[in-house]
Amino acid sequence: MSSGTTVGRGGSARQDVAVGAEGPVAEGRGSAEALPGLVGRERELGWLLGLVKGVRERGGALVVRGDAGIGKSVLLAAAATEAGRDGIRVFRTTAVESETRLPFAGLHQFLLPLLDRLERLPEAQRHALEMALGLAPREVAPDLFLIGLATLGLVADVSAEGPVLFVVDDAQWIDSSSGTVLSFVARRLEMDPVLMWLAVRTGVASEFDGAGLPEYDVGGLSDEVAAALLDSRGHGLSAGIKRRILAEALGNPLALIELPAAARGVTSDVRSSQIGSLPLTARLERTFAAKLDGLDDDTRALVLAAALEDSEPSELLQAARAVRGPGVGGWDAVVAAGLGTLTPDRFRFRHPLVRSAVEQATPRDDRRAMHAALADVLADDLDRSIWHRAEATRGYDEVVAAALAAAAERAENRGANDAAFAAIERSASLTPEADARALRLWQAAMLALELGRWQESSRLFAESQHAGLPPYEHAEATLWMETFSGTLSTGAAILDAVTRVVEGLVAQGDDHKALQALSRVAVRTYWQDLDDDTRRTATEVARSIDGPADDPSRLCFLANVDPIGNGRYVATQLSHMSPASIDSGIELLAVGVGAAAVWTDDLGLPFLRAAADRLRAEGKLQPLCITLGTEAWAHVHRGAVLPAVTAAAESGRLAVETSSTLYLPAAKLAEAVATAHRGHDEAARGLIAETEEILLPLGATLLLPMVTLARGRVELAAGHYKDAYERLKRLFDPDDVAFHRYLRGHALADLVDAARSGDGDLELVRHLVDEWRQIATAVTAPYLHAQVSYTTAVLSRDDEAEQLFSTAIASTPKGWETYAARTQLAYGEWLRRQRRAGDSRTPLREAAETFTALGQTAWAERALGELRASGEAARRRTPEAWAELTAQELQIAQLAARGLSNKDIGERLYISHRTAARHLYNIFPKLGITSRNQLRDALRPVSDF
Repeated sequence: MSSGTTVGRGGSARQDVAVGAEGPVAEGRGSAEALPGLVGRERELGWLLGLVKGVRERGGALVVRGDAGIGKSVLLAAAATEAGRDGIRVFRTTAVESETRLPFAGLHQFLLPLLDRLERLPEAQRHALEMALGLAPREVAPDLFLIGLATLGLVADVSAEGPVLFVVDDAQWIDSSSGTVLSFVARRLEMDPVLMWLAVRTGVASEFDGAGLPEYDVGGLSDEVAAALLDSRGHGLSAGIKRRILAEALGNPLALIELPAAARGVTSDVRSSQIGSLPLTARLERTFAAKLDGLDDDTRALVLAAALEDSEPSELLQAARAVRGPGVGGWDAVVAAGLGTLTPDRFRFRHPLVRSAVEQATPRDDRRAMHAALADVLADDLDRSIWHRAEATRGYDEVVAAALAAAAERAENRGANDAAFAAIERSASLTPEADARALRLWQAAMLALELGRWQESSRLFAESQHAGLPPYEHAEATLWMETFSGTLSTGAAILDAVTRVVEGLVAQGDDHKALQALSRVAVRTYWQDLDDDTRRTATEVARSIDGPADDPSRLCFLANVDPIGNGRYVATQLSHMSPASIDSGIELLAVGVGAAAVWTDDLGLPFLRAAADRLRAEGKLQPLCITLGTEAWAHVHRGAVLPAVTAAAESGRLAVETSSTLYLPAAKLAEAVATAHRGHDEAARGLIAETEEILLPLGATLLLPMVTLARGRVELAAGHYKDAYERLKRLFDPDDVAFHRYLRGHALADLVDAARSGDGDLELVRHLVDEWRQIATAVTAPYLHAQVSYTTAVLSRDDEAEQLFSTAIASTPKGWETYAARTQLAYGEWLRRQRRAGDSRTPLREAAETFTALGQTAWAERALGELRASGEAARRRTPEAWAELTAQELQIAQLAARGLSNKDIGERLYISHRTAARHLYNIFPKLGITSRNQLRDALRPVSDF
């Protein structure tokens, strides 16, 4: 199964699958047993058991979806039982709705059988997981994806002893942080002997929606099987009522079991009117609620306590007695009513719908009273207790609001920002004093921002401003709201918002944070069409803040707000800086982003690589995604195709992983250009089309210039010079929506090449080269100088061309060898036109060799074609073996060639060591080698650049 597909009967997408009837299954943390008597499930059970049989060769995750009562739990329980008989270790857990807001509650239950293995994890991972689960004191909030890597490590560790199956029932109730971690793990199991099955109720939002996992839709029973099941349960019902039940049940096994019993309790006239009057789930809930009618008030209170909290039976009994008095008896009447089963540590409802039926059938005041009692009983469990206290509260209550704010802080300290967000937002709703409420709404908005929930964040910022924020927080909210809405279209708007934020921070004595505020909006200023006065004023604001001249945040802002005006200053600072002097991965990224803005990608690459290493170790995947995307474009500009492909592909994977949709286009466009240079122009166009599909709903028109640049470079690599020229010249036309003042600097050489070969306006491009010669001198960027030298040579008159070609080749800066090769190619072409074929062969041969080493297949073929035309019997290029590797395979091969172990590779790429080993097993035959020590030679052309 491919990621994100849906598997059904016959293998067609989104086709329902019929399964057997679901009887009274014990609901709990891991003891649901398959029941005998299931019907209509042979094909589906056989399919699941096929996965079980193949787990030793191929693992993976599966989201099993279906309506309430459709038979998901019993189907998985039956398959799990068979897996256990086949020698596979089975771990089962069931999520409960009462824990959806408790940080990492679901993950704790999932990992409970594996926690004795914690000491086997690397220290950073172990400590992160211990802090998340509350097993160690907080030092610094752990990153969610480092927790995910630790979880993956535990899963991989247990699977090393033999294949395993994890079954998570009612996974829609998994808390958000746990769901993110389990999704992270689930996507990485394909090459491990591990299966993970997640049962999710259709129609209920969960963390596994859109998680890119294979899905299996469980549908109703066939008409024949449904009729047989109803006959076995519908004794005494008329044929007409049976037909009506069959029509309304839609093959739902639970409905076919419960509705006949309910129908016997009403008259035939009422029956006919009631059946079908509500959605099936609601009818089932009413059916279960009717079972409460025969219970006394004391017993109903006990059932309500169980519906609202999944604690020990003794605690639930204590809460019921607090509400009803000491006369509340034990659990016998509850069990006798068929509502569930009792074990020493849990009461388990027979079906999750019974729980929701009890809640809905209970008046609101009675629910509040029980929540209050549960809050008292669970007072030692602060997080459980405060949520019950919140549910019991009417109107404003600062004591409860403050306790929820404290719960939010605890959750954030554990790395559970989802739970922290829920707690602080609820806290704000209970806060009576307007100023305090505004600040809590602002905190909630900032957390939503970190979680990537842009719309929620914008809404909360607006609410916080309405409630009355202090000046700095108000300015911060305004800045973010304008960023979301895209209204920062003028220099005055962005400058005003940024200045107010900075002034507020400086007034508080926090100059460092003021610089960070500038850094946060730096990239946006790069893409805005700001006037020169605004850019100069913004520069003055940045330079007026106290702090080191080489502060990464300051440099990032200065570079982006005015690349031409500040380029020389930033480049000078960068030339004296070292990645080793910067501790923060985020600050290393800021330096790399700043370097890219002023066309000094060669200076920025060491900072980006150091940032990637630091962010990997910290498990910070979203900034790592940005880092790799920036690095990919640096490689694209330098012409280093294979590093560009691997960085771009990983950035794209992480953008999907972290739901960072805004960063996916840059990664895909970089991959598209690199793919075109490898000679795969159709695949490159496909990547650009995918990018446009992503950008269209986002309305991200600011990125149109980047799309235009990518399309122009792809057509140039494909030899479609007229198309390339028409696209690239848009970047240089101030009246075109694709115009970009600074992105033009990356397209100068490409535009000139397209114009020369595609009947472009040579006078126009000569004028542009003159303009950029002045900019290159002002900025002192070797990248720009290399392009100017190249384009000057290729546009020169014949009487001066040879000297200019020689000068351009000799002066090519280190790291920009692609322009030396392009100059040699153009020089060789010029020599052939001068009827000096013999002289042309050396530069053409050297150009072909450099292009090949850089992985630029398209350009290498062009150079070899010219070489053959010169009379040299140059053999056609044989594709290198490494060119057939996927981006991830190439990345793993390069890491292994550097001496990293499978474990090291796994930690670096967020995969298990077994997955790394399996990839290498597949890589060796592709490269024609048999051992790791041969990798370096097999990859040498890649490693040289």
